[in-house]
Amino acid sequence: MFGSNTSDIVMFTGLTMDSQVLVEGRLLDIVDNIWKEDKLPNDDISVPPSELPDPEADNGDPRLTLKQQEQKWTDLALSRLAEQNQGASN
Repeated sequence: MFGSNTSDIVMFTGLTMDSQVLVEGRLLDIVDNIWKEDKLPNDDISVPPSELPDPEADNGDPRLTLKQQEQKWTDLALSRLAEQNQGASN
């Protein structure tokens, strides 16, 4: 797969696609064997319930947290309506 050196060098160049143009440049990534073998810990973390996705998301976006859903319903853009009303009365 890669060479037998302790570190492998992978180089990428810019690509041009129909929908987007990426800047020509080089991305250099050095990966050594120690980094390849490193594992992330499998620790449990505590997450506040308001930051978890809605377990009963029948309607709407199931990725929104309960906190985000509550903010969605309280953000009615009233300040924008007030600004429009003031502009119309002037």
